[in-house]
Amino acid sequence: MSRDANSTVSISIIEDSLSKLNNISITLRSDTSFLIAQPLNHSSNDILLGARFQRGLGGLSVTNSTVDPSLNSNTSVAAVIAEQSLLYVKSLQMFIIDKPTMYENVDKKTNKSLASSVVMGSVQRVSSESSSMNISLYFKISPEYQPNVSAMYLCSFYDISNSRWNETGCTNPLFNAAFDRYECSCNHLTSFALIWLPQSQIGSYGRTMRAADIASLVFQSVSIVCFLIVIIHSVAIRAMNPLLKFQTNNLLPLISSA
Repeated sequence: MSRDANSTVSISIIEDSLSKLNNISITLRSDTSFLIAQPLNHSSNDILLGARFQRGLGGLSVTNSTVDPSLNSNTSVAAVIAEQSLLYVKSLQMFIIDKPTMYENVDKKTNKSLASSVVMGSVQRVSSESSSMNISLYFKISPEYQPNVSAMYLCSFYDISNSRWNETGCTNPLFNAAFDRYECSCNHLTSFALIWLPQSQIGSYGRTMRAADIASLVFQSVSIVCFLIVIIHSVAIRAMNPLLKFQTNNLLPLISSA
């Protein structure tokens, strides 16, 4: 089996193992990673919301009481789930890898490259009913993954099924100059990272338009075509019958319908 295939298998195993850490409370810290799994006590005023990691210091949990100071700090990577999204969740698991070497060459389809640490999130729900998870993500560019060309950054998750980085369900990252980091959000949980793509290849590998964007363009195009048909029709009638006076206000119903 190739190294890339082994990496994909390893990622799949890690994500699967993380999802199974439910109904237990565990926190593991090291210089290179941070793992936390904890049942959620919704009656508490200080519920677990996520995790953060700072290179050289290690990882910490993020709760209601620590979310503001956690995000207003020199954090390498952080992930915080909106409390509203956790209402029907009984346990939360998060795993941060500071130097995720296994992710470096996992995408051979899009030429997207890793730019940051990786953070994984998983929950155990009260019921089997699925709902969106609003997770806010904060990434600093890791020195070892600093692009050597002009680049565009993407907030991505690793799509195991297709062995590629994918931006579906995630917003475009915004740069926060105060903390020298990129910030974005996604509506689901899996493995996330900041990804970069050479500016020269943006045309080939640009973000796929959402269905709503495509529908909007289609309707706009149809409207423009209808308007042109109305104008051409009126000009043709005038050309065939020069004596016919065609008032501008006669076109208004047709134009409005277009």
